[in-house]
Amino acid sequence: MKNILIMGIGRAGKTTLSKMIKNKYNNYNLIHSDCLKWALIKAKNEEKYYRENVDVQKKFEHGEYFQRTLMEFFKLQKVKDTEQYGIILESGQLHPKIVKEMVDFEDTIVLCLGLGDLKPEDMVAQCLKYDTKESWTYGLPTDYMLKHAQDWYNNNEMLKKECPKYGIKYIDTSKNREKIFETILETLEV
Repeated sequence: MKNILIMGIGRAGKTTLSKMIKNKYNNYNLIHSDCLKWALIKAKNEEKYYRENVDVQKKFEHGEYFQRTLMEFFKLQKVKDTEQYGIILESGQLHPKIVKEMVDFEDTIVLCLGLGDLKPEDMVAQCLKYDTKESWTYGLPTDYMLKHAQDWYNNNEMLKKECPKYGIKYIDTSKNREKIFETILETLEV
């Protein structure tokens, strides 16, 4: 059974796709990298500080230490029960270079979701289109989301350029998202 790593930028559909895969193949355990991030932060009793200092939070979660910790956790989790259960890891914090270095592409399907050539304003519009009450961006002011969208845009440009270098498939989810996800589900060879 192959494990699945879904990486990419914020609001590109990583959580939605991971849940769709888990629902179709119910012998997968789903890990959200944000859960591990907050576990590490809460264990140090620093949740209030990181919630009030989002720039520090972003620096931590996109830093090499957290990325390597996440990949080590993924590798250790994979060996527990590979016969009956697979792992889906969903993360918006990973750099393709670290993924290539730390993931065995023989037993793991790696997908990177991005928003193609959308500009920050278009990313916010896309975000609003797919927001649900569970989305962290739900109900936030547009100007606040625009600040985040600039980071999404910069990260998206990096992923478009870097993923092919490391043999990672970059998938543009900015148009026909539902159809793209259905195609991925149909073609997954788990």
